[in-house]
Amino acid sequence: MLLVVFPFVPELVILLTSLFAGLSGCRPGSDTGCPVGSSAAEIIRHALEAGFLVGSRFGDGLAALWLAACCWLITLGWLRLWTRLLLAFAVSLICAFVPYFGPMLSISHLVNPKCSPNEGGVGDCFVYGNDVGGAAHKVVSLGWRIIEGAPIAIGIFAVYAIVAVIIELRARRQAPRPMG
Repeated sequence: MLLVVFPFVPELVILLTSLFAGLSGCRPGSDTGCPVGSSAAEIIRHALEAGFLVGSRFGDGLAALWLAACCWLITLGWLRLWTRLLLAFAVSLICAFVPYFGPMLSISHLVNPKCSPNEGGVGDCFVYGNDVGGAAHKVVSLGWRIIEGAPIAIGIFAVYAIVAVIIELRARRQAPRPMG
């Protein structure tokens, strides 16, 4: 299941960086930098750029390959058809929505008077004393990629479900029947 979580590491990095910054006494709207790692703002900016890249690539079709790999591993790891279908459906839903809205939601708690990310890229975005603006603005516009990515994810699940059911039915027909 690590394969499912891997694309969402940038969002986890943002949330953990914010958590450590908060525990260190830093506030998102402050004028002073926050010394979490090299700089909390720097870490967040890089994670936003990585999240944008993941979401963009998923919208470009990486979702199909990623989900196919996840479904293959689900098939290898779980025996019952209903369990495999339920897991594949859950993974498909995650991949249909999180790559596009995850980066934006991961910074929603950082919005402050000096940072209001928007699709138009209007204004600076200062978080923990440094500008993360360009990256923050880009992830807000990433939500539109769901139009391309969600149908891919749901389509992969539909294909997987059909193939899994057909294989299961064939396996049941070919199984030896007990004599009785």
